[in-house]
Amino acid sequence: MGKTIRCKLVVVGDPAVGKTALVQMFHSAGQRFPKHYMMTLGVEFCTKAVTTPDATTIVEFHLFDIAGQEIYAEIVPSFWEDTEAVMLVYDVTRAHTLEACANWYGRLLQSLGKDSLPGVLVANKMDLRERLVVKRAEGQQMAAQLGMAFHETSALDGQDIELPFQELAKLIHSGPVLDVE
Repeated sequence: MGKTIRCKLVVVGDPAVGKTALVQMFHSAGQRFPKHYMMTLGVEFCTKAVTTPDATTIVEFHLFDIAGQEIYAEIVPSFWEDTEAVMLVYDVTRAHTLEACANWYGRLLQSLGKDSLPGVLVANKMDLRERLVVKRAEGQQMAAQLGMAFHETSALDGQDIELPFQELAKLIHSGPVLDVE
């Protein structure tokens, strides 16, 4: 077997954009969608490995699903320490959640004292097409401004939930060496 790269990935965004649902569906290979909304209390943690396209490297994500509620604003930076990649998530039915992604990213970078991080911007809840208010082009424009790849997903129906994680695995694999086994 090839090498394993460990990567701390934080999943951030406003409350109720589907961060936890996305992480749980990814972690459970599409088997565990949370049926009822439950606010994340601080942070939830899990790990999952993704094999890179060349099949020689595994990126083991240490996923930190970070609470989006303002009540946690003071403690959230403590969960960001040593972050190596970021997934910004917004809800396509609420425009302000896309705008908030730039603020989340800025706060994260400031907290880490970095200029940038490998990351992806995820438009979630694509199953709610009849309520869609954020156009694809707007999400793509924000992703370009942040220097990130853009993905559309639906945690509810499992649509493309693996793709942003695979994209991050490629970025991590091709980037500077992190914790390698």
